[in-house]
Amino acid sequence: MMENEAAKYDLKETGAKATMRLTQPEEIARVMEILDDGRHALAQLHIDQWQNGYPNQAMVEDDIARGISYVVEGDGGQLLATCAIDFDGESTYDAIEGSWLTESSSREPFYAVVHRVAVAREATRSGLGKLMFAEAERIAQGRGAKSVRVDTHPGNARMLGMLKRLGYYECGIIMLDYPNEATPERVAFEKIVERESLA
Repeated sequence: MMENEAAKYDLKETGAKATMRLTQPEEIARVMEILDDGRHALAQLHIDQWQNGYPNQAMVEDDIARGISYVVEGDGGQLLATCAIDFDGESTYDAIEGSWLTESSSREPFYAVVHRVAVAREATRSGLGKLMFAEAERIAQGRGAKSVRVDTHPGNARMLGMLKRLGYYECGIIMLDYPNEATPERVAFEKIVERESLA
Protein backbone atom coordinates (compact mmCIF):
# COMPACT_ATOMS: atom_id res chain seq x y z
CA MET A 1 0.00 0.00 0.00
CA MET A 2 1.36 3.41 -0.99
CA GLU A 3 1.65 6.33 1.45
CA ASN A 4 -1.29 8.23 -0.05
CA GLU A 5 -3.57 5.18 -0.02
CA ALA A 6 -5.65 5.27 3.15
CA ALA A 7 -6.23 2.06 5.06
CA LYS A 8 -9.66 1.39 6.56
CA TYR A 9 -9.79 0.30 10.19
CA ASP A 10 -12.55 -1.26 12.27
CA LEU A 11 -13.37 0.79 15.34
CA LYS A 12 -13.68 -1.02 18.65
CA GLU A 13 -17.12 -2.34 19.60
CA THR A 14 -19.08 -0.55 16.87
CA GLY A 15 -17.39 -2.29 13.94
CA ALA A 16 -17.66 1.00 12.03
CA LYS A 17 -14.92 1.87 9.56
CA ALA A 18 -12.52 4.79 9.88
CA THR A 19 -9.91 6.18 7.50
CA MET A 20 -6.97 8.49 8.20
CA ARG A 21 -6.15 11.07 5.52
CA LEU A 22 -4.63 14.51 5.04
CA THR A 23 -6.61 17.42 6.48
CA GLN A 24 -8.25 19.84 4.07
CA PRO A 25 -8.22 23.63 4.70
CA GLU A 26 -12.00 23.77 5.07
CA GLU A 27 -11.75 21.32 7.98
CA ILE A 28 -9.72 23.60 10.28
CA ALA A 29 -12.71 24.52 12.44
CA ARG A 30 -13.50 20.87 13.10
CA VAL A 31 -9.84 20.09 13.85
CA MET A 32 -9.84 22.89 16.41
CA GLU A 33 -12.98 21.40 18.00
CA ILE A 34 -11.23 18.03 18.30
CA LEU A 35 -8.12 19.66 19.77
CA ASP A 36 -10.35 21.50 22.26
CA ASP A 37 -11.87 18.15 23.26
CA GLY A 38 -8.34 16.86 23.83
CA ARG A 39 -7.49 19.95 25.87
CA HIS A 40 -10.60 19.45 27.99
CA ALA A 41 -9.79 15.76 28.54
CA LEU A 42 -6.29 16.67 29.78
CA ALA A 43 -7.73 19.31 32.13
CA GLN A 44 -10.16 16.72 33.53
CA LEU A 45 -7.14 14.57 34.38
CA HIS A 46 -5.43 17.57 36.06
CA ILE A 47 -2.68 17.57 33.42
CA ASP A 48 -1.33 21.04 32.57
CA GLN A 49 -0.47 20.09 28.97
CA TRP A 50 -2.19 22.17 26.23
CA GLN A 51 -3.80 24.53 28.77
CA ASN A 52 -2.12 27.78 27.61
CA GLY A 53 -2.90 28.26 23.94
CA TYR A 54 -1.11 25.29 22.37
CA PRO A 55 -1.94 23.98 19.85
CA ASN A 56 -3.56 26.97 18.16
CA GLN A 57 -5.20 27.57 14.79
CA ALA A 58 -2.07 29.10 13.24
CA MET A 59 -0.21 25.85 13.97
CA VAL A 60 -2.97 23.79 12.37
CA GLU A 61 -2.98 26.05 9.32
CA ASP A 62 0.79 25.64 9.04
CA ASP A 63 0.50 21.86 9.44
CA ILE A 64 -2.03 21.74 6.60
CA ALA A 65 0.12 23.96 4.37
CA ARG A 66 3.10 21.66 5.00
CA GLY A 67 1.05 18.52 4.33
CA ILE A 68 1.57 17.02 7.80
CA SER A 69 -1.92 17.40 9.33
CA TYR A 70 -4.14 14.32 9.34
CA VAL A 71 -7.71 13.58 10.34
CA VAL A 72 -9.54 10.34 10.99
CA GLU A 73 -12.84 10.21 9.14
CA GLY A 74 -15.63 7.85 10.15
CA ASP A 75 -17.59 5.96 7.53
CA GLY A 76 -20.39 8.52 7.88
CA GLY A 77 -18.02 11.35 6.96
CA GLN A 78 -17.62 12.70 10.49
CA LEU A 79 -14.13 13.75 11.61
CA LEU A 80 -13.22 11.92 14.81
CA ALA A 81 -9.51 12.52 15.51
CA THR A 82 -6.46 14.43 14.39
CA CYS A 83 -2.67 14.34 14.54
CA ALA A 84 0.41 15.69 12.79
CA ILE A 85 3.16 13.51 11.30
CA ASP A 86 6.30 15.55 10.73
CA PHE A 87 9.45 14.45 8.89
CA ASP A 88 11.40 17.71 9.26
CA GLY A 89 12.97 16.89 12.63
CA GLU A 90 12.29 18.16 16.14
CA SER A 91 14.95 20.37 17.70
CA THR A 92 13.82 19.64 21.26
CA TYR A 93 14.71 15.97 20.61
CA ASP A 94 18.39 16.78 20.05
CA ALA A 95 18.99 16.90 23.81
CA ILE A 96 17.60 13.96 25.77
CA GLU A 97 18.17 12.73 29.30
CA GLY A 98 18.55 9.14 28.17
CA SER A 99 19.16 7.91 24.64
CA TRP A 100 17.19 7.36 21.46
CA LEU A 101 17.10 3.97 19.76
CA THR A 102 18.40 5.52 16.54
CA GLU A 103 21.11 8.11 15.93
CA SER A 104 19.58 11.07 14.17
CA SER A 105 19.32 14.81 14.79
CA SER A 106 16.90 17.50 13.72
CA ARG A 107 19.50 18.71 11.21
CA GLU A 108 19.39 15.38 9.38
CA PRO A 109 16.33 13.50 10.66
CA PHE A 110 15.71 9.87 9.80
CA TYR A 111 12.57 9.70 11.94
CA ALA A 112 8.95 10.81 11.88
CA VAL A 113 7.45 12.70 14.82
CA VAL A 114 3.81 12.35 15.85
CA HIS A 115 2.44 15.55 17.38
CA ARG A 116 -0.91 17.07 18.37
CA VAL A 117 -2.80 13.80 18.85
CA ALA A 118 -6.43 14.32 19.84
CA VAL A 119 -9.70 12.39 19.68
CA ALA A 120 -13.19 13.89 19.62
CA ARG A 121 -15.10 13.58 22.88
CA GLU A 122 -17.73 11.29 21.34
CA ALA A 123 -15.09 8.90 19.97
CA THR A 124 -12.83 8.34 22.98
CA ARG A 125 -11.80 4.77 23.79
CA SER A 126 -12.78 3.56 20.32
CA GLY A 127 -9.29 2.60 19.15
CA LEU A 128 -8.51 5.81 17.26
CA GLY A 129 -5.20 6.36 19.05
CA LYS A 130 -4.03 2.93 17.95
CA LEU A 131 -5.25 3.67 14.41
CA MET A 132 -3.32 6.95 14.20
CA PHE A 133 -0.06 5.41 15.36
CA ALA A 134 -0.47 2.43 13.03
CA GLU A 135 -0.95 4.82 10.13
CA ALA A 136 1.95 7.01 11.27
CA GLU A 137 4.19 3.94 11.26
CA ARG A 138 2.95 2.89 7.81
CA ILE A 139 3.50 6.38 6.39
CA ALA A 140 6.92 6.66 8.02
CA GLN A 141 7.97 3.31 6.61
CA GLY A 142 6.77 4.40 3.16
CA ARG A 143 8.89 7.55 3.43
CA GLY A 144 11.99 5.54 4.36
CA ALA A 145 12.14 6.71 7.99
CA LYS A 146 14.00 4.50 10.46
CA SER A 147 11.64 5.20 13.34
CA VAL A 148 8.70 7.07 14.79
CA ARG A 149 9.28 9.34 17.80
CA VAL A 150 6.71 10.88 20.12
CA ASP A 151 6.64 12.59 23.49
CA THR A 152 3.96 13.00 26.13
CA HIS A 153 3.38 14.64 29.49
CA PRO A 154 4.69 12.54 32.40
CA GLY A 155 1.23 12.68 33.99
CA ASN A 156 -0.63 11.43 30.91
CA ALA A 157 -1.05 7.82 32.08
CA ARG A 158 -3.40 6.93 29.21
CA MET A 159 -0.95 7.96 26.51
CA LEU A 160 2.01 6.44 28.36
CA GLY A 161 0.17 3.14 28.64
CA MET A 162 -0.96 3.14 25.02
CA LEU A 163 2.52 3.86 23.67
CA LYS A 164 4.00 1.00 25.68
CA ARG A 165 1.24 -1.37 24.50
CA LEU A 166 1.98 -0.36 20.90
CA GLY A 167 5.65 -1.28 21.24
CA TYR A 168 7.17 2.16 21.77
CA TYR A 169 10.32 2.20 23.89
CA GLU A 170 10.69 4.78 26.64
CA CYS A 171 13.95 6.53 25.78
CA GLY A 172 14.17 9.29 28.40
CA ILE A 173 13.14 12.87 29.13
CA ILE A 174 13.19 15.83 26.76
CA MET A 175 12.47 19.47 27.63
CA LEU A 176 10.08 21.57 25.58
CA ASP A 177 11.02 25.08 24.57
CA TYR A 178 7.40 26.25 24.49
CA PRO A 179 7.15 29.05 27.10
CA ASN A 180 3.40 28.58 27.57
CA GLU A 181 3.65 24.98 28.78
CA ALA A 182 3.70 24.89 32.59
CA THR A 183 5.51 21.54 32.77
CA PRO A 184 8.35 21.46 30.20
CA GLU A 185 9.35 17.82 30.83
CA ARG A 186 8.09 15.20 28.39
CA VAL A 187 8.61 11.46 28.32
CA ALA A 188 10.15 10.55 24.95
CA PHE A 189 9.41 7.33 23.06
CA GLU A 190 10.68 5.73 19.86
CA LYS A 191 9.71 2.73 17.75
CA ILE A 192 11.81 1.26 14.93
CA VAL A 193 9.86 0.94 11.67
CA GLU A 194 12.50 0.62 8.93
CA ARG A 195 11.79 -2.25 6.56
CA GLU A 196 14.81 -4.38 7.50
CA SER A 197 13.70 -4.53 11.13
CA LEU A 198 10.19 -5.60 10.13
CA ALA A 199 11.26 -8.49 7.88
